[in-house]
Amino acid sequence: AVREMIPFNSAVADEVRSLVQGADGSTVDSIYRELCQLADCSPDGCILLLQVCLDEVLLNAGVAKYSQSKQDLLSTVFRYCLDKPYFSTCFCEALRTLSVSDVFLETLSNELDLSRAERVGIGLALSDAENIGLNLKGQRFSIAQIEELCKNPAQPISNDQIHDIVVFLHQTDGLSKHMDSFTNIISLFKVKEMPFHVPVLVQDSNVRPASSHMDMYIGSFDDDFDSLLSEIGKEISMADIITELGYGCTADIAHCKDTLSLFEPLDDLGISKLLGAVVTTAAGLGEAHNTYSTFISAFGNSQTNDSFQSTAWDINVLVDSINEIAPRTNWTSVMENLDHEGFSIPDEGAFRLLMSIYSRACRDPFPLHAICGSLWKNLEGQLSFLKHAVAAPADTFTFKHSSRKLVFPDLANHIQGNQAWYCLDLLEVLCQLADLGYATLVRPLLDYPLSHCPDVLLLGVSQINTAYNLLQYEVLSCVFPALLKDTKNSSLMNYLWHLNPSLTLRGFVDAHSDIICLLRTVDICQDLKILSAVLDSTPLAFSIKLATVSFQNDHSNLEKWIIEKFSAHREAFIEECVKFLKESVVNTTHDAAEGVIQQPQATITNICWESCPLFIKVLQSHSGQLLTNQLVDELNRVEAAYESRTQGSLGRDIPTSEGGSDDIEAQANIYFHQMFSEQISIDAMIQMLARFKESTNKR
Repeated sequence: AVREMIPFNSAVADEVRSLVQGADGSTVDSIYRELCQLADCSPDGCILLLQVCLDEVLLNAGVAKYSQSKQDLLSTVFRYCLDKPYFSTCFCEALRTLSVSDVFLETLSNELDLSRAERVGIGLALSDAENIGLNLKGQRFSIAQIEELCKNPAQPISNDQIHDIVVFLHQTDGLSKHMDSFTNIISLFKVKEMPFHVPVLVQDSNVRPASSHMDMYIGSFDDDFDSLLSEIGKEISMADIITELGYGCTADIAHCKDTLSLFEPLDDLGISKLLGAVVTTAAGLGEAHNTYSTFISAFGNSQTNDSFQSTAWDINVLVDSINEIAPRTNWTSVMENLDHEGFSIPDEGAFRLLMSIYSRACRDPFPLHAICGSLWKNLEGQLSFLKHAVAAPADTFTFKHSSRKLVFPDLANHIQGNQAWYCLDLLEVLCQLADLGYATLVRPLLDYPLSHCPDVLLLGVSQINTAYNLLQYEVLSCVFPALLKDTKNSSLMNYLWHLNPSLTLRGFVDAHSDIICLLRTVDICQDLKILSAVLDSTPLAFSIKLATVSFQNDHSNLEKWIIEKFSAHREAFIEECVKFLKESVVNTTHDAAEGVIQQPQATITNICWESCPLFIKVLQSHSGQLLTNQLVDELNRVEAAYESRTQGSLGRDIPTSEGGSDDIEAQANIYFHQMFSEQISIDAMIQMLARFKESTNKR
């Protein structure tokens, strides 16, 4: 609820309005700073500023355009308020006395030149409004902004666009609390996922237009009030009454059947809710058995209270009573209906109790599809079940009979436990939950496989594709480098490549900063004969380094590859090559000066250094085809630095009367390093060299 606001007096409001209306190019900065101080002092100051902004926008919208300075001031002040943790409350309060039309938020956004993320944000901010109509307008406006990104089903909304909005909401104090609302909305849309280009890509053509999702989503808002009335009117359930009566209900079969018969006919959903209530009250009902005694007395039962002094549910009595009253109960359906509001497994004891109930009721293996065949409506309840299922011993719960299991012959001898991490349905549900904002709750479930069977986990998630692949990428970053370094994992890498080339490419790229990983990537690409595919499918910066190391003993092939890439990418390729050459020259200079170059870093440094003349030759021969002189100049500078460094190396052992050659070489290297790191300018370097040339000092 909006807290009671103490408004500023009208004189302050008039002063603020006067400042805004009188802003021009010379005063706008000082006015902005003064107004920001007002927003900082309290939420009331923020409300006042927002009211002035809204008034000015409404006053000028559709009329003669006000000055650019005034427009810029209004926009920057509004954005400053937007970043306040109390923005949502203040924005709703500022709108409280206004008549907000259907186009108001669109007009406001256009006049203030708000970005798409900011537009989504102000729509979500209205979810704090007490006015239902205003709340609904905000929700519809946010959805409309996202729908604009999805108008063409052939070009679905991209991860980058979603990422920009997510980052904006997360970093904006006033809007970060609305992340869950945004996640719920965005889950209605198809999101494009293509982190790297893969040679063969299958597109899903069965995509529902976004507008059909919109109608469904917006229409659901109109039903909120009816749903509320329906909830209020619901009768108390069998589960509620049994829980209220307490453990005494299961004191013996006769009394348990008498109690359950009051709710006949028993259906699968009702039984499922009863079991949910039983497992969450496995302990701690306290004096509830007295309620059952009173209940029995009301029906004229003459037994003493001591007959019903139970301290726990007797599940044998409960299950046998249910089977006698409802012998056709479908226990698979009962487990499927665990997806109901309020269901949760609070602890390991409650989970064991539920499994004991199922084992007593049914001899069939537990229906895994009921808990990991798809996402539940009650996501927290599903997570609570899976948390205990994956950690349970095999005699309590097992995934052995899963219909979708990871199959990799090399791991067959290592299967142990309840086989949870071989179940692809389980992994898919966990990945989907992570994408929906439950990553922090899912991560602890992966602690065991990350430490005991990381290869199984990686191969499993590599077969799962979700909207954002958040969990898949986290597992990849944790597991891939170590597996890549181990030379015994060649067959695993081969299998991973055929399962998910895109994920494997990402692993190669992310791990290549580790020199050992880069060298292993070269070995694997050559062993599996996938070097060409990897070079064609990864970012240029990575492919240049990979090609250099791969063709270290075959410069003719390296030259051919450089020419082909230049023809395909032109300036973009030249830019990355120049960066690579700079890095090679600087690294060699720095390592020589510091004396720290060691294996395996020395191997890569030497390979890159030795490839520099070839890169320079090929690029210079094609420099006439470049559209900008800037790249030509950059290339010339790199070539000059390389030649200077080479000449310096040749003269390394020439003695001087003014000092050792190594000392002079180190100092010269430092100068070149400073030039490349832009600590000194090119002009200053040239002037220094000119002075050195004319110097009588031999050093």
